Amino acid sequence: MVSTKAQVIFVSETRSSRINRSHLINRFLVIDSYVVPTNGQSGGLWLMWNDDITITVVRSSHHQILAQGVYIPSKKNFNLVYMYGDPHHLKTNEIWEEVSTSVLDNPDTPTFCMGDLNNIMHVNKKSGPSPANAARIHNFCCLVKDCGFFDLGYNGSTYTWTNKCFTTNPIFQ
Repeated sequence: MVSTKAQVIFVSETRSSRINRSHLINRFLVIDSYVVPTNGQSGGLWLMWNDDITITVVRSSHHQILAQGVYIPSKKNFNLVYMYGDPHHLKTNEIWEEVSTSVLDNPDTPTFCMGDLNNIMHVNKKSGPSPANAARIHNFCCLVKDCGFFDLGYNGSTYTWTNKCFTTNPIFQ
């Protein structure tokens, strides 16, 4: 008996407007893909999967792909939330409203959420001249709890983002 492995690949902030669906299928040897194009030099989302999975994109935007999937060997349904959160937080509430609606409308279907959410869950996850936005952290933590999400954790450097102003006002998150 041959063991198969389902694969779903998500890449965010590609910053490439030259890559389309057929490029991804040919380059990564996947059965299908979905591309959210860049907005100038910003954003870009790629979603790819192999032949053990069927994926239907329900909705997408510059910041997210919401999809439904089926693992073909077992016929198990699941939902997918792929994110590139708004780094400027102008659309954060709108993005998370769509995500929570999608998740809460399907309470009996497992949902996998991944990507660069551009949010933090604790005030100690930010270092810089201005404090972390406690209201945004609270709202994000409530959303994570309401959706039944949990953080898988991270092993590596404490901060994964900086504004690169090391000599003036560095910010680390």
